[in-house]
Amino acid sequence: MINPYAVIYLAAYMVPAAVGFLALILYTHLLSPAQYGIYVVGMSIAGIVSALFFTWIRLSVSRYQARSPDLDLRGAAAAGYGGTVLIIACVTPLVMVIVRPDVGLGFVAASLFLSLSSAAFEISQEFKRARFNPVRFMTIAMIRAVTGLTLGYVAIRLGTGGLGLIVAVGLSYLTVNVLNLRNGAAKTLPVFKTENLVQFLRYGLPFTLGAFAFSLHAALDRLGVAYLLGESGAGHYGLAADLTRQLVAVLAASVASAMFPIAFRSFAEKGAGATRERLSEGFEILLALLAPVVVWLALSADVVAGGLLGREFRDSVVALLPLLAFGRMCGAINQYYLQASFQLAEKPLLQVTHDTLILLLNMALLFPLTLTFGLRGTAAAVLLAEGLGIVIGIALSHRAFRLPLNIRGIIRVSAATGVMAATTLALKMTPADHGLLQLIGSVLISGIAYAAAALAFDVAGFRSMLVAFVRSQPHDTRLLPLTHNLAQPREQP
Repeated sequence: MINPYAVIYLAAYMVPAAVGFLALILYTHLLSPAQYGIYVVGMSIAGIVSALFFTWIRLSVSRYQARSPDLDLRGAAAAGYGGTVLIIACVTPLVMVIVRPDVGLGFVAASLFLSLSSAAFEISQEFKRARFNPVRFMTIAMIRAVTGLTLGYVAIRLGTGGLGLIVAVGLSYLTVNVLNLRNGAAKTLPVFKTENLVQFLRYGLPFTLGAFAFSLHAALDRLGVAYLLGESGAGHYGLAADLTRQLVAVLAASVASAMFPIAFRSFAEKGAGATRERLSEGFEILLALLAPVVVWLALSADVVAGGLLGREFRDSVVALLPLLAFGRMCGAINQYYLQASFQLAEKPLLQVTHDTLILLLNMALLFPLTLTFGLRGTAAAVLLAEGLGIVIGIALSHRAFRLPLNIRGIIRVSAATGVMAATTLALKMTPADHGLLQLIGSVLISGIAYAAAALAFDVAGFRSMLVAFVRSQPHDTRLLPLTHNLAQPREQP
């Protein structure tokens, strides 16, 4: 059942990710590591602000708008967003004076602008996801990505450096969101109901603490490197971190965009048993997308760096990419699978606990490892914290909604990934100059090997779905449209 939605959301995330990946390559040839470091730090601060102040709105929309197509919670979301912007405007001057009075006003303004515009865009997109409108979601996401790349390139060419790039990215979110609202149904925005806003606050605010801890954890490595090793170090590290984010986190988000709304509605209308089936399918799809990418990145870091990046960034990316790729995969499992347990059970304090413990582990490991081993120590700290976070998340999920463990799916994905890894290693043994042609060849051949193995082992039921489609026979119930599956009698938890 998840597969048709996952395919659309995969495109919705993969095309912008491809554009973002192209942007990263472009930036390494146009910006120095120090200027790229400014961009990395600004993006990190914007992410922290967005998580701290706007997560409660986004998660509430995801949780309650998906319950029924008859609901319209845009008024409550708009009221919550407007009130939050006023709070930010009041507290920002005080924070600047207390925390770091010597920070440039332009840098703070650019980071806040990016945070506000990206948060508004994400909330708008959350409504499309919760209403099962993946095509519109995909179209807007693609337009935003292309707009960001275009404006970013113009900003750099104008000589504005990393600071101008931050503003350009923020402007792309704002522009596309405004055009989307003008062309959509925003003209009939309903008046918000107080009870809806109170419901948002009650459900979302506890998750805000966890989201803040998670975002701080996600940005801690970049900010820690900038503090300990300077802007140039942050630029080198930030590029490797951004590469893995584009290739790993985006894949995970595409699956979660399909899995979470379906799981929420399935739980509301069919019960716990059916929900676990959907989650089990989603987890296998998640692994089927992440595992081959992570293993290929770890084996082909030198090919990626030599074929795509500017010379100043290559050595650091080769050293960091394997550690960060596996760290990102562990983080994706934490965020996009294990934390579904806490949201389904409506136990936000468990998610707060999970995120906070991962953050504390990262803080405890990052500074000593960075000071001892440099950038590799920072990447190792992230991997260790996220890996231990999986263990913590599994333990905490037993107190919320018990998640399924799809052993057969794990075996199938592991077998297909093993075939891909063997193919990649065989390709690396052939003489090559680590140029763009070798990179393209490695991606194509390794991808074909994985696809063939995935079909052979029927990973995520793709072979069964393909055979049913070719034969024009009805799919089994897990591949039928959502409305059919949800029409069954409700199963009690």
